[in-house]
Amino acid sequence: MAKLAAYRAKRDFTKTSEPAGKASRRQGASFVVQKHDASRLHYDFRLELDGVLKSWAVAKGPSLVKGEKRLAVEVEDHPLEYGGFEGTIPEGQYGGGTVLLWDRGTWEPEGDPQEAYEKGRLTFRLDGEKLKGAWHLVRMAKRPRERQPSWLLLKADDAHARTEDDPDILEQAPLSVKTGRSLEEIAPQRAVKSATNKSAPKRKSAPKKAASAKTSKRASSAQAAKAGDIEVAGVRLTHPDRVLWEDQGLTKQELAEFYLDIGGWLLPHLANRPLTLIRCPGGAEKKCFVQRHSWAGMSDFIHRVTIPDNSGTQEALTVTDIQGVIALVQSGVLEMHVWGATLADLERPDRLIFDLDPGEGVDWPRVVEGALAVRKRLKALGLETLVKTTGGKGLHVVVPLKPKAPWKEALDFSRGIAEAMAADEPDRYTTTSVKQEREGRIFIDYLRNNREASAVAPYSTRSRPGAPVATPIAWEELSSDLRPNGFTVANLGKRLLALKRDPWADIGKIDQVLPEQKSSKRTSRRK
Repeated sequence: MAKLAAYRAKRDFTKTSEPAGKASRRQGASFVVQKHDASRLHYDFRLELDGVLKSWAVAKGPSLVKGEKRLAVEVEDHPLEYGGFEGTIPEGQYGGGTVLLWDRGTWEPEGDPQEAYEKGRLTFRLDGEKLKGAWHLVRMAKRPRERQPSWLLLKADDAHARTEDDPDILEQAPLSVKTGRSLEEIAPQRAVKSATNKSAPKRKSAPKKAASAKTSKRASSAQAAKAGDIEVAGVRLTHPDRVLWEDQGLTKQELAEFYLDIGGWLLPHLANRPLTLIRCPGGAEKKCFVQRHSWAGMSDFIHRVTIPDNSGTQEALTVTDIQGVIALVQSGVLEMHVWGATLADLERPDRLIFDLDPGEGVDWPRVVEGALAVRKRLKALGLETLVKTTGGKGLHVVVPLKPKAPWKEALDFSRGIAEAMAADEPDRYTTTSVKQEREGRIFIDYLRNNREASAVAPYSTRSRPGAPVATPIAWEELSSDLRPNGFTVANLGKRLLALKRDPWADIGKIDQVLPEQKSSKRTSRRK
């Protein structure tokens, strides 16, 4: 009982539905990760040891990127029963907020786990539904006034590790492994404080003096412009001659003018959707990072919007016109990724994405065959599809929809298609992103059909050698002769001028919704 004394002392079990529990004498090896939206969103990482769940609060959540360190603050031991808990802790209670069971499975320590825990270095393997492979937990030196020990959680280098270019598992798989629900579905009416931590400071709270200084700064910006600065579509570009793709000698000004020329093709697929941006201020060969929220000095042509999320509201970015796109270029954005839903109806997607990502040893003709196989399977359900190159090695098969089905139905449907293909031809297709299991097969990534997941926008550049562009094509154009990264900033304009018809001209006219999902048979519905 002493092991759980701190846990019990912090909770009133007449008010919270959390299990009171007791220490167990069994020798188990379970682990769980719980997504916990309390005063701020974090992830609780728990390992079964000595009859309790040793627990750490991981602010940013676990990362599959090898060696990426995530701060893990050790908290009180929890009872084993807590491993199955999912629900809402009442406001005013310790940890008040929503708890989602994000992952679960078993763990296997390297050596004696008690001894390793005491020494402050645990190495172990996880076999969960989302997290797998080797991991490390390393205790940091105690700091002055630190009440709780701080550790670092990091992924070891093995076949389950990912690179910085791979999808983030937290975004890729945000739902509960127990119920398939989101935080919002677990507690749909709860007003949560965490959103204020994720949003930019509200302008209303800014002191008048600071606001007037900002206005003054804008007024004098033209005078402060350097002689070398230029304007494109009314947007000032600083350092217009900065090279963004060294292998092409492609500059910031040339990228801005490229988007200005193709704005009519790009904007219908980009405007008024939440954006995930890849910023590379020093160019494609320098450090790049993901940006989803506003930053200091951001142009007013890039719009901040407040949108609902799992726990209340959050800030998102969007653009509405070509000036917004040029402003993104000014800020070093080399890739623009968009949600599968518009700001007008965020809860119901209007596009599904099947991302065909070839593993090692898969040649391009097999990727083409895979896209055609997805098209055929969806056509049998009465669904029309479109296709685009990604500027990388793969293809996106796109299903335009009237926004009717919620995200969960969209994810369930796309998962069913992907898993059926993997089951029918396991030597050709897989639904796992693990590198070792993808070798010689095509990973059908259906997880882009989550609410906050995104995919590269049609006609966006990629931060890869050659300055490739993700490009819509007609199904008739898809062949072994087509190069997956063959459309670039240098040649896309010529392609668009030569086209007699936009290959995606009918995307807004395709009147279809997801087929009803029945236990044994699916039939297509059309409005």
